[in-house]
Amino acid sequence: MGRVEEEVAAVAAQQKFMVSRGDVLRAGGTDNAIRWRIERGVWIPVQAGVYQTDRRTQDWRSKLLAAVLAGGEGSVASHRAALVLWGMDGISSAPVEITVPYTHGPIPKGTIVHRTRRPVEAEIVDGIPVTTPERTLLDCAALLPRLVVTKALESALRMGLTSVPKLYEMLAAKGGRGVRGTRKFRSILVERVADTSTGSGAETEILFHMRRARLPEPELQHELFSLQGERMVPDFYWPALGKAIEIDGLDAHSSADALDHDLKRQNALLDLGIELRRFTARAVRRDPDGVVAEIRRFLES
Repeated sequence: MGRVEEEVAAVAAQQKFMVSRGDVLRAGGTDNAIRWRIERGVWIPVQAGVYQTDRRTQDWRSKLLAAVLAGGEGSVASHRAALVLWGMDGISSAPVEITVPYTHGPIPKGTIVHRTRRPVEAEIVDGIPVTTPERTLLDCAALLPRLVVTKALESALRMGLTSVPKLYEMLAAKGGRGVRGTRKFRSILVERVADTSTGSGAETEILFHMRRARLPEPELQHELFSLQGERMVPDFYWPALGKAIEIDGLDAHSSADALDHDLKRQNALLDLGIELRRFTARAVRRDPDGVVAEIRRFLES
């Protein structure tokens, strides 16, 4: 294998076995060499100027990277695609969506393309250039419902992808006049009374609905200690009312030991004079208004 082929193969190995025309030319290859490989079926064109160097089936991430490579220098996965790449809550699938510099370059096929005249800071996730978590959240605020963006924000904080100060810094630098999503995202951020993230997507969802129903604002993930010194952190806590709520996932009581532990914990809260109510994540997703009505009755009783 010659030097050019070795360099191209090394690049392809880092890009899900794809190379761009620019990659080949930078390695010392030529358009004739590209054409020769395509004609013989060695390489498969997947986008304009982007070639797959083997015959594996492309998955969503490969298609996304191919679109980024076709977009040229400065192109990044963005918006809903970036949200999924970062693994934030809210959506589990997304279209192939990228942001590219404002040029007259070709639009990659099967791709939603956003153009910008402003520089876009990027990071690498699974080998794919992608907008930062902060920019991703701002971009998605222009496209997705408020609840989805709220869930994504809380999960990003919970996973340590960003922080509240970083988000405010991003808004100051990037959320200028005319930037879509700025007003919605700023209001979501301001609505967070405390710099504490929820513990799950279902908790974020019920908090969203509680705030819409104007229920008293709870403390999130408040640390308590039982009379025996055991640490307890209820999901939502109202100190003045002596009441707390927990949202249980599908695996909350997946074993007898887990059930015993939760009952012991509930009794420990009662010893402290704190009344606890539990709701399932399934109930929150299926009937949030019903759960909020039950929480209201609980808090007012």
